[in-house]
Amino acid sequence: MDRTASGVILAGGRSRRMGVAKAFIAFEGRMLIEHVIDTLRRVCDPIIIVANDRDAYARFGLPVVPDSVPDFGPLAGLHAGLTAARSEVSVVVAVDMPFLDPGLLRAMIQAADGWDAVIPALSAEVEAETLRQKRAKDLDLHPLHAVYRRACLPSIQAAIERGDRKVNSFFPDIRLRCFTADEMRVYDPELRSLVNINTPNELHHARRLRP
Repeated sequence: MDRTASGVILAGGRSRRMGVAKAFIAFEGRMLIEHVIDTLRRVCDPIIIVANDRDAYARFGLPVVPDSVPDFGPLAGLHAGLTAARSEVSVVVAVDMPFLDPGLLRAMIQAADGWDAVIPALSAEVEAETLRQKRAKDLDLHPLHAVYRRACLPSIQAAIERGDRKVNSFFPDIRLRCFTADEMRVYDPELRSLVNINTPNELHHARRLRP
């Protein structure tokens, strides 16, 4: 466990496509969020949950903080998590990622030396202006499976103030380290860590991934 890094679980989404709160969906005998918590406990301490319904998450015995700005999306959740974190470095993951790999997360923490953020990037690195214009999904970036420093907070705040909801909207303004697919496959050959579950079909597919 790396006590120099905090863990931040973003659980504030409305789960519109799933129809129910994703955090509490049963997956291999436990709730999705329990899989995430268990993996982060092997990697960092403390762990913070970012969610707007504190009562629903009180059962896990972890600090729960709301989004910095209501109804602004994951960028406001990221801002809230980094603000609440005790550490300079935080591992930030979404609540719907049941296949997180502790070895990969540790490697990303180590890769953060000298950088403000370490983001999985499955395609070639992109130019700053492209980062500003396009969504992370279109660029095959994974900002909700990443490592961030508190130094990102002013740039995140600026993005929120100008009303830019894209999670990657502040990337051109920070020192960004792209963690490549080849680097990830050393720890996670099939890149299952990046699987997230947004719909019933994706849940069905994820359940079939385990042997």
